[in-house]
Amino acid sequence: MGCAADDGAGPGPAPTTVAGELADVNATPRERLAEGGTLRRAVERLPSQWNPLHLAGGDVSASEIRGPLSVTNWDTDARGVTTPNENFVTDVEDTVADGREVVTLHLNPDAVWNSGEPITWADYAATVAACSGTRPDFECATHAFGAIESVTHGESEFDVVVTFAGTFPDWPALLGTVLPAAGVADAETFNAGWLDHPEEWFTGPFRLDEVDAAQQVVKLVPNERWWGPAPKLDEIQYRAVSPDAAASAFANHELDVLDVGADANAYQRALAVPDAEVRRAAGPDWRQITFNATAGPLTDPDVRQAVARAIDRDAVAASSLAGLPEELQRPLDNHIFMQGQEGYEDNAGAYAYDPGAAAAQLDAAGWVLNPDTGVRERDGEPLTLRYTVFSGVPASANEGQLVQAQLKEVGIAVELDAVPETALGPVLGEGDFELIGFSWYGSPYPLLAVANLYGDPATTPTNYARLAVPGLDDLLGQLMTETDHATRLGLADRADELLWDAMPILPLYQRPQLVATARDLANVGASGLGSTRAEDWGYVG
Repeated sequence: MGCAADDGAGPGPAPTTVAGELADVNATPRERLAEGGTLRRAVERLPSQWNPLHLAGGDVSASEIRGPLSVTNWDTDARGVTTPNENFVTDVEDTVADGREVVTLHLNPDAVWNSGEPITWADYAATVAACSGTRPDFECATHAFGAIESVTHGESEFDVVVTFAGTFPDWPALLGTVLPAAGVADAETFNAGWLDHPEEWFTGPFRLDEVDAAQQVVKLVPNERWWGPAPKLDEIQYRAVSPDAAASAFANHELDVLDVGADANAYQRALAVPDAEVRRAAGPDWRQITFNATAGPLTDPDVRQAVARAIDRDAVAASSLAGLPEELQRPLDNHIFMQGQEGYEDNAGAYAYDPGAAAAQLDAAGWVLNPDTGVRERDGEPLTLRYTVFSGVPASANEGQLVQAQLKEVGIAVELDAVPETALGPVLGEGDFELIGFSWYGSPYPLLAVANLYGDPATTPTNYARLAVPGLDDLLGQLMTETDHATRLGLADRADELLWDAMPILPLYQRPQLVATARDLANVGASGLGSTRAEDWGYVG
């Protein structure tokens, strides 16, 4: 989602922008960092569901806060390549036997939950069982664990042997974290047991110190049970700050980090803050419009395709990203890969901006323009669509108004439906929308994400378009199991072509990753597809 800030900028030195090709976090060795200090970060909201695998637990704000409190098996570089985090996994073996992928994780025997219990193979077995798709009473955000045939132990309880039902090249995505067996023991525990953030079910370099609902602040402090390198910071604060207030809070030195996103006002204000800088990287997040394929006229693929052809995505990108570097203002022409990622192909050709073609397609589908109203009709019903925007988010309103004006040109009426930004989850989950624009957050596993966004809607809760794309499930099955990299990229290209024709989602543009930080803050910033360890966050000494 876009975020906004107050207009204007305070006094300060000449603007400073740190430009990173793939990432810029002011990477600094631990020995050069000062001991102590507080890091204040903004989130949009405090978590309501602390279980990361729950359908309501994948909120970006919740994920940010949980990061320093959770098992993190992999470090990821700016290109999305993973390596083991030795604090949790000391070694990994990956083999294919009899057509099955067998992955053995050798766990660090010093790693423990905050309860004091060791992290063992039993936790992995319980986590996989909870979200395997065979237990519908568990409200899981993903059923990808269904690809796993078994989880057993090796020579000791710290050797986790994961056998997949077939080959599974994206196995690191499923084995990046784990939950304690006690926290997923049954559906009631899984669904409701995490609502009060039980301390004993977390682990990591930091622990929860306070959740202040009145002040909307979560405080983390170093975890006395942590077995790895000691955190450099004394405290991390996550503050719920509305998007329109975040830039002011950073300018007033109430925050040490500001995710600028696509907000030009916030960008300009951050540039003017003394002792701060804007770190820049290729962003993995992308803005898109989701079509509810079960709603009214959008059940007709001709209408979805005509809407796509009637939207000038270049104009949307230029408008939404106005005030940011011009090279960032370009549309995204792929449903799977980001620009710059291996595998990216421009497959949007037939659905480029062409209002004449959109009008002709609607004519052929029986939607006739009423010259008195300027709105098309079929069987006496006007072609009216509802576009959901977020109140208090000017970027969302601007986008909705622009789409409204563009669709009007081809005889489609658009009604803007304003809802609170906090309602995004319920609106998507309940399907209470027709068109809605929001951002998807990328990952180092774009091919795995295809199934999460576009898989069979009967079994994929995050397929918010609710559209089963003909022929796609067969391709997804191959994408999930093909081990030859080049062949996999070819399958992804075919899948993207199917998605353009079916039009469950219209990609708009790749969001830039612009992160303003205190200038002396290290190992934090625009990380692209990469990751940094919370125990290494700190200030240059």
